[in-house]
Formats: sequence, C-alpha cells, structure tokens
Amino acid sequence: MSVYHITYTSGLSEVCLYFDGGCQFSCHGCITSWHPKDCHLEENVTAVKYQSINTDKVITYVNPLLFKRVIFLGKEPTQDPDFLPLVKILKRKFSTYNILITNGWEYIDDKALDEVCVSIKAITQKVFKDFTNKDNPEQVLENFKKYKNSSHIRLGAESVFIPGYIDIDEIKKIAKFIAEVDPNIPYHIDGYIPFENDKFRRPTVNEMEEAKKISQRYLKNVSILHFGVKVKYKVQRIY
Repeated sequence: MSVYHITYTSGLSEVCLYFDGGCQFSCHGCITSWHPKDCHLEENVTAVKYQSINTDKVITYVNPLLFKRVIFLGKEPTQDPDFLPLVKILKRKFSTYNILITNGWEYIDDKALDEVCVSIKAITQKVFKDFTNKDNPEQVLENFKKYKNSSHIRLGAESVFIPGYIDIDEIKKIAKFIAEVDPNIPYHIDGYIPFENDKFRRPTVNEMEEAKKISQRYLKNVSILHFGVKVKYKVQRIY
C-alpha cells in the first residue's frame, strides 16, 4: 500500500487519499514530487512525505470521520496493486462515492468507481512527449473515450496550465478534443505551481481567466484554480 497522506474536508464530507506507488509519466514539476501534501492545507505543504500505510491503517484513520466521497490521487493510484481493493472496501464498508484522478494511461473500469477525472497533459505529440516522456497521447485520449462510454462512471477532465509550455494554444486543443467527445464533460484547469529555481512560472489570474474563456467556447462546464482563489472549506490533515 502506498497511501502516504490523508486529508479530510468536513464541509464537503470528503476524504482525499494520496498514493505514492509510482507513475508511468515523468512530468516536469509534478506536484506530488515537489508539493507532496494537500495544497489546500494551512500548514507547510512542501514538507517531506509521511511513511506509507497499509489498508487496515487507512480504514482506522478514516473510520471516525463523517464522509461520503473519497478522492484517490497522488502519483498514479492505478499503479498501486492495493488501489482497487481499497476502493471496493470503502464502497462496501462506507457506501462511498469514489473518485479517481488519473493520468489516463491505464483504463480501469470497475463498479466500485463512480467518477474518473482524467488529467490530459497535452494533445500535441511533441509537447506530450517532452512533458511526460511518453510517445503517444492517443493512448490517453482513447481511454478517455472509453470512460465516456462506461455506463456507470461519471467523467471529468483536468489540465495544468503552464505559461510558455502547456499554454493557451494547447489548452484550446484539449478543450476542443473534450468537446468532440461531449461538450458537457466538466473541465478543470489548474494553475501551475513552480518549484524552486523552476524555468516556468505561475500563470497570472488574467492568463487563467483567458484559458477559461477560450475553453468555454467549446465546453459548457469549465472551472479554474490558481493561487488567487480562496479555499472555501477547511482542509484537515488526518495523516
């Protein structure tokens, strides 16, 4: 088991489980590598990771909490052999609404999963290769379509906006692709969080708003998150 961090948002009845079981990609500025804790915590989120805990420990930590939703995120949860068994245990024991945030490289279709948010890194092959060190974005895009065709999974998408890299033009291409699948699919754009001495910077609020505006030409449900957005609900570290 590779869960190294657990947070709880009582206002949303939501638990987040962070995995560190590896990833098929090696993305520049991976937030789990440089900012391993929940970025919504008031405490220092750049501190080192905690030790990983097993399934029984995870259940012990979340058992006293009042929660309905569980978000599985971190490096790439699908790479952990205990990921799906844990999803099933939580569904059976707590009747949870389970949400997977994934890079989409691997397709997981199980009825214990209620929602999947695919992080679409890039559409352009050269950009995708440079950013992830993988050759074919088509694998992610085809899996995205498979998720859309699943009868029991609600599908969403997200991307990271990086000025001068995953820029307005690339965000536009991603939005157009999603719209071709279904313009009603929710699309979330995260502002990049740079690490120390990074060659890329944070996007400005105006740049984020522009990315949202352009995406809304094609999609009906677009949201953004950047450093200027205030946290609505208090996030508590459980582990």
